[in-house]
Amino acid sequence: MIVSCPKCGKKYSISDDKIGDTPRRLRCRSCSEVFSVSAPPKEPPREPAEEDSVTRARRLARVLASDMVVYNKDLVEKARRDGSLPEVMSAEIERSWQLWKSRFPDEGLNRLDVFRNALNDILAGGMSAFDDWTPESR
Repeated sequence: MIVSCPKCGKKYSISDDKIGDTPRRLRCRSCSEVFSVSAPPKEPPREPAEEDSVTRARRLARVLASDMVVYNKDLVEKARRDGSLPEVMSAEIERSWQLWKSRFPDEGLNRLDVFRNALNDILAGGMSAFDDWTPESR
């Protein structure tokens, strides 16, 4: 930290560690003024902001949809071209739905749009193939 003599204005660079928690008295080398210096107040460490459950649910839905694309790439590409994606991927989607719903039961009941959006954005590549999709078992 930088401290200045209150009398002559001479500046000194002093490590916060040298000052410590209690005020220290310093003597200015230029004018011999004695003054007190305190360490700046320490900020409490910031805790990471906790994500809300909808954000976590959205992230998991997107991961599950991404996994379906990665592990079934050729099948997904062909089904996108044919327009048969919901039918071709129905078993994978249902398994992903069950996992998602088990982790986020409230969102499973009230926020089906979160899962649908992930299917549309990731699995369908931005198309609206799953706007009317509903799980086989809710």
